[in-house]
Amino acid sequence: MGKSVGGVLAAVSTPFGEDGAVDEKTLRDHVDYLIANGVHGLVPCGSTGEFAALTSDERKRVAEVVIEQAAGRVAVVPHTGSTRTAEAVALTQHAERHGADAVLVVQPFYEAPTRTEVIEYFATIGSETSLPLVAYNLPSVTGMNLDANFYEDLLECTSSVQYIKDTSGDLDQVYELLFRFEGRIGILVGWDTIVLPAFAAGATGSIWGAPNFMPRECVDLFELTRAGKHDEAQKLWRQVWFVQQFLGAEGYAVSTKAAAELRGRSLGAPRAPYSRLPEDKLKQLRGLLDEAGLLSA
Repeated sequence: MGKSVGGVLAAVSTPFGEDGAVDEKTLRDHVDYLIANGVHGLVPCGSTGEFAALTSDERKRVAEVVIEQAAGRVAVVPHTGSTRTAEAVALTQHAERHGADAVLVVQPFYEAPTRTEVIEYFATIGSETSLPLVAYNLPSVTGMNLDANFYEDLLECTSSVQYIKDTSGDLDQVYELLFRFEGRIGILVGWDTIVLPAFAAGATGSIWGAPNFMPRECVDLFELTRAGKHDEAQKLWRQVWFVQQFLGAEGYAVSTKAAAELRGRSLGAPRAPYSRLPEDKLKQLRGLLDEAGLLSA
């Protein structure tokens, strides 16, 4: 049985070298850095990891490297969602063979399937693996919001979905998921600017891109909240909130890499069609990091 999923899971950025290929050495170093700074899990090939710009073989290799480098120290939950059910199944089975603890699965995007088809998609993947599935709700990309009633119907069709990553940004929805599914399914929040209230309400954790450049702060936020130290958690949250807001507004994966580089951790340039932040936005981000005390830390 694999490690449980919870706490702060870093949505791992995928480093690219100057030749544009995945930089495996930097990826291994980054895994060690994240674990050394206390993250509770790693999610390779997610949105922050620019999965849409990776080939299927690259996604497999990145998952292999992260699982191998983590070496059982924390849970590893590769993202295996796809626009094709067959590819999602293949990526999921590959992750299972290589020792993943669970998989994160976004529903098909671009040509949005129907509600029934989305249920069939998750159920089919679940039937082809023994790994727990984290259903990834990302309505800004998929065009469909997976609400509490959707999950009630989904759970009648499969027991494989054991966690939800909700990236709706709707705190009311997060609360409903937490309270309706308490004891049945773990809720992970995926929208940065509502992480603190979600933690305070009892969320299982978060799959979060910000740990790529401020892992200790993200872990401290979760642990302070769990310890009931709400004043300290609120102080820290005030310190970093505007950085979180910037990430969501200015291209998440791109901004995350830029923030990491500003803090001295180069993860390479984003892969086309994505590009580096323009100079005015980089200056703005630098200012926000400085105000948060993250450039002197």
